[in-house]
Amino acid sequence: MVCPSGSRCGWWRWVVTFATFGQFFFTLGPLFNFSILFVSLKEDFHSSSALTGWLGSLSIALTCLASPLCSLLTHKLSSQTVAILGVITFCAGLLTTSFVPVPTLGYAFFTFSILTGVGANLATNASLALLLDWFAKANFSRASALALMGSTAGMLAFSPLLTALITHYGWRNALRILSGGILVIGIADGLLLADPPSTEDYAWAPDESPGDEKLELESMVPGKQVHDDGCIEETDDDARETDDKITNNEEANNSNQASLEVGDERHFLGRLISALTNPEAWAWYCAVMFSYVGWTFFNINYASFMDGLGLDSNSIASVIVYFALGELGGKVLIAVIGDRLPFLYLYLLMASCLLGTVVLGFLTIAKTFAVMVLLAVVSGFLRSGINATLFVSAAELFHEQYGTKGVMVISFVPNGVGSLISAPLAGALYDATGDYVLSLLVIAAIFLCAAAACLFIPLRRRFRRRAAHRSSPPSANVTSI
Repeated sequence: MVCPSGSRCGWWRWVVTFATFGQFFFTLGPLFNFSILFVSLKEDFHSSSALTGWLGSLSIALTCLASPLCSLLTHKLSSQTVAILGVITFCAGLLTTSFVPVPTLGYAFFTFSILTGVGANLATNASLALLLDWFAKANFSRASALALMGSTAGMLAFSPLLTALITHYGWRNALRILSGGILVIGIADGLLLADPPSTEDYAWAPDESPGDEKLELESMVPGKQVHDDGCIEETDDDARETDDKITNNEEANNSNQASLEVGDERHFLGRLISALTNPEAWAWYCAVMFSYVGWTFFNINYASFMDGLGLDSNSIASVIVYFALGELGGKVLIAVIGDRLPFLYLYLLMASCLLGTVVLGFLTIAKTFAVMVLLAVVSGFLRSGINATLFVSAAELFHEQYGTKGVMVISFVPNGVGSLISAPLAGALYDATGDYVLSLLVIAAIFLCAAAACLFIPLRRRFRRRAAHRSSPPSANVTSI
């Protein structure tokens, strides 16, 4: 397919997919390794586990909670511009955090938590929403799974990198090095995020040729000569008449565009209000929030948990790498078979939580490095059940009701609330008991609540269908002969 100048062909959607992968890789990769930075910050600032953990928890939460801000910005700016602005904000947060003086850890709540969290949200949310626009009709499951591998691949890559940088240069210089590298590569990656073309942007269908296009134009404009390059030769009178029509059409289009923008904003607000009164939407909020209360533990407190077991920094980094490998393997599997699942993606989220309770139970008795590696692989694989299907599941359940921006908001916001709660909860229980056993048991109970909330949605829909069938008039169920 040949594209006109300034547009993008259908194959460019896969470029956008891997560009989105890059946005997740360079922003969420470092944040998901906060548990490594957690140990250094706690030692340097002599702060409690709850307070130090909240730095990372708030940052990860804002990668989701800032979604309404991202939606407002994408109304005014292009998704590409918003994503690049997010990369710049993220790197500014890393750089300024490296200058926070001891013992004033409170400044880091702005420099690290807010700047990196909001920056990562703008970069990932804008690129993922753009990806949904490219794959609105089909293959979004495969494309999103490929893009979301970026966060796991980033976690895998930055775990040994961050450990090595902190060991050799200290955590402050490590953040400065990361901020410079991510800024350059992240902006270059963001430039690949182009808006999808409209249907009329394509010059001709795959089975058409330029000669066929020329014949079609000649039939549409009798008396005019159509050259081989597709140009139509006109007289001066024809040209003046065409200019007048173009001017009138542009004025009409500008007026229609202004009306559509106002209508789109009202429609968007109406969808958000509707999402606050839908019981199924609230069940979804609870399911996602409870899920991320549990799974965020592995981003914030996991290294501290292993440090309490006596593992050294290299062993801790290795376990986190195995965790990331397990999650990456799960995402690859979902990318391969995701479009062929005979059931709702919601059930993968529910299975992730149910089986996660079993893993948390084993973590309470795990002591050796070998056992930790095994549980890390299994945990990572199970977490892919929610991380790789969260947005696909939300789109499958609510896209027709709330549209692309609505799906982004109802996916990211409860995710962020859960991430915000996780670290203070686990940290407070650790400060009270001296270990993470009680924290793991509480998280297991929360996982069960998440699974119950997931199950509510399909059960309610099934009961409503049965009720509608029973209340329909008898004549509607009788087939005429």
